[in-house]
Amino acid sequence: MTISNHSKNKGFTLIETLVAIAILLTAVVGPISLIGDAMHKMYYAKDEMIAINLAQEGIEVVRAKRDSNMLNGGVPWDDGITGGDYIVDSSSVPPTVTAGAYSGVKQPVYLDNGFYKQGSFVEATQFTRLVTITSVVAGKESKVTSTVEWKTGGQAGTITVTENLFRWAIL
Repeated sequence: MTISNHSKNKGFTLIETLVAIAILLTAVVGPISLIGDAMHKMYYAKDEMIAINLAQEGIEVVRAKRDSNMLNGGVPWDDGITGGDYIVDSSSVPPTVTAGAYSGVKQPVYLDNGFYKQGSFVEATQFTRLVTITSVVAGKESKVTSTVEWKTGGQAGTITVTENLFRWAIL
């Protein structure tokens, strides 16, 4: 008489299989979520760098306008850049500073052949910018504030750059 011994047959039970699958899922899902988070942070950092440059560009265009006025002889240094809200466009030659009834409303920034512009309706970006100029000492000093706002994947960001401009020469 032969008795078959079933205890010698090896195999996985259902519970062992479920535990193994749970361990594998944990090992795979963790790194994937880290990669997704790293990608979002990378895109946010890229957009933040663009925003910093756009904010600084707002200051630089106003500075260029001031310098152009001072070198133009007979034109007040703050001609066209007195108090108010402005949009700036560095892509034009010379760069333009345009006053308007913006009253604190940030204007869109557009992308045109790889260059960011304001006042040109080409390809809208997630960035908005507003340059505000206030007189600190009439005829001698102005405060320029350039604010850029954007959204990356639902996360909002704001960069503000402020600089005081002076009448650096008496002509």
